[in-house]
Amino acid sequence: MTRALIVVAITLMMFAVARGRSRALSAPPHRGPDHLRQGYGGPPKLYAKAERPARQQSPPPGITRTVLMDNATVLVARLGYEAGKGETSHTHPFSAVVVQLTAGEVDMTLGADRSRARREAGTVWFVPASVPHAAINTGTAPWEQIAITIKPTRAAAPVAPPTDAPPGITRTTLIDNADTRVVRVQFAPGSREPVHTHPNDLLTVQVTAGRVEILIGSDKTSGAREPGFVQFLPREMPHAYLSADTKVFELLSVAIK
Repeated sequence: MTRALIVVAITLMMFAVARGRSRALSAPPHRGPDHLRQGYGGPPKLYAKAERPARQQSPPPGITRTVLMDNATVLVARLGYEAGKGETSHTHPFSAVVVQLTAGEVDMTLGADRSRARREAGTVWFVPASVPHAAINTGTAPWEQIAITIKPTRAAAPVAPPTDAPPGITRTTLIDNADTRVVRVQFAPGSREPVHTHPNDLLTVQVTAGRVEILIGSDKTSGAREPGFVQFLPREMPHAYLSADTKVFELLSVAIK
């Protein structure tokens, strides 16, 4: 009787060991923090710890943040500020372009400079990496901004020199530094660009509503573009914008160097 109990015990122990080994072999492999990440228009890239893009912070209470675009060059987010709400001074390890999307009272601190004024749609700030900054809605109504993170891990590219604007199109350079060139572009009714390319990645942000026809490669789209509409154009991609509207509209052209 005792010998039989010992045999049964040994059999149960062997079954338990075999079952545990089977579970270990069938479990999916662990994915560490340096897993593959898909960039825009290219193969997956493996980021080493030293070059991993900075993690975006959660917004403070009263501020909403909606990511519109995230690729190997930029991260674009739409920020909503409730009346009386804002940020505390903080820094980022990357540079950024901030665009006022809807008019409102803005208290903006950027390094040692602080201004408090009504900002119209299309107002632009450049925030250098590691510079303390903060935006506060000091008005009585909500307003929105577009924040364009320029990723430090992007592939560097030269920027084409400014060229003469086609008839009916007005270009005004707002920012031009080592990271970006931001140009306000105004389209008169029926005006159009010739098909062209840039040696750098380009982002456009619609400032005022308008009906726009956009050609990118062999793809053509046409439709009403509301303020905040964002379009990314990869480097060396043939493209052209055309006004299909009966009124003037504006957009921002943001070249990433």
